[in-house]
Amino acid sequence: MKKVFLTLTMVAFAMAANAQFILGGQLGFSTNGGNTHYEAIAPLTNAFDHPSTKTTDLRIAPSIGYMLNDKMQVGLSLMYVTGSSVNYGTAATYYAGHEDWVKGKGGAFGIAPYFRYYFAQAGNFNFFCEATLTFIASGRSHTHTYDNSVTPVIDVEADGPTSYSIIDFSIVPGVNYKFSDNWSADCYIDLAGLAFTHRATKNYGTLTDPDALVSTNVTNDFSLICNASAQTLNAHLGNFRIGINYHF
Repeated sequence: MKKVFLTLTMVAFAMAANAQFILGGQLGFSTNGGNTHYEAIAPLTNAFDHPSTKTTDLRIAPSIGYMLNDKMQVGLSLMYVTGSSVNYGTAATYYAGHEDWVKGKGGAFGIAPYFRYYFAQAGNFNFFCEATLTFIASGRSHTHTYDNSVTPVIDVEADGPTSYSIIDFSIVPGVNYKFSDNWSADCYIDLAGLAFTHRATKNYGTLTDPDALVSTNVTNDFSLICNASAQTLNAHLGNFRIGINYHF
């Protein structure tokens, strides 16, 4: 028994000595907004700016991987996604000097273990297929409605009517490019792959109790994606995801 234990211990140390850990992840941020400038023309007597819809989105997805050998890698990713928006009222309201807007925000957390297999190499490029099992859960969104062009002034905050949970299994191809012994980049190509998604959406709210759980809608989706034609490639550039890795 002692010999077996000693042998297993030596094997474990040997694997740890030869293994390589990889820290990586993805970071995405986007924001857009602006305004429309109205000139002083009849029946308007003064020029003014009317703000357009503004949105902000943030995605943080750190990951840690472990190289089992030259071909296989396992790992775990964590995800945090949050977004907010502001929808403004009519131009006439702002011309009159009033405020009229609806602000919304929401977010979701996720965890995703994965397995990656490298099947080809060309110089510093390593091509792989990655299988990922993703669990995502969101809270209810939050809205704040304000309008001081009416009496009494509308100033209401409320939780959104839904929340959701997702279980997703996908297999997608990708390529890893190694800049040096310590740094590399991954590019995932979501234009091709296999995916199964289970989604449960919880619906809240009654006339007497807006926080009551009314129903849960469940959907299951299966898709086999193989669509990289010239026509769709330009329309789906957002389906390319890039992550940076540090090897140690």
